[in-house]
Order: sequence, then structure tokens, then C-alpha cells
Amino acid sequence: MVQLLTWATIAYTVILVLALAIGLIAIAYHLNGARRDLANIAAGLQVVDQQTKPVENALMQVETGLLGVRDNLIKVAENLGVLKPEAAGGVR
Repeated sequence: MVQLLTWATIAYTVILVLALAIGLIAIAYHLNGARRDLANIAAGLQVVDQQTKPVENALMQVETGLLGVRDNLIKVAENLGVLKPEAAGGVR
């Protein structure tokens, strides 16, 4: 009887170790796939960063132009009496 229990314990241990090994191999496989996907995303983000650098300068120029338009519209509104001069300070 003791010999049967010993062999059953050994068999159970072997099955458990194999199951854990298979599980760990599956996890490693999927983690490697995730690493590959993240590397592709990082490469894509670097491309986007390089391609959008010129946009920053253009946006700064647009902002500067729009600030001038805003100031002129405030002056027009003040001249038309739509906006009181002291209220214009809150708009800026």
C-alpha cells in the first residue's frame, strides 16, 4: 500500500510540474507577443512625433495671429459700445 501511495505521489508531482511548466511557457509566449506589439507601438509613436514637429511652429504662428485678431475684435466691440473697456480685461 505504501508503495502505491509513493508512486501516486510521484505521478501527481510529475503531472503538477508539467502543468506548471506548460502554463509558464504559455505565459512567456504571450508576454513575448505583448512585448513585440509594444515595440511596434513605440516605433509608430516615434514616427508620429517626427511627423508632427513642424505642426508646433505652425500652431504658434496661428496663435500669434489669432491673438492679434482677438485684440482687434475687443477694440471693435469697445468702439461699438458692446463691450465696456474694463470688461475687456477679463476677456484676455
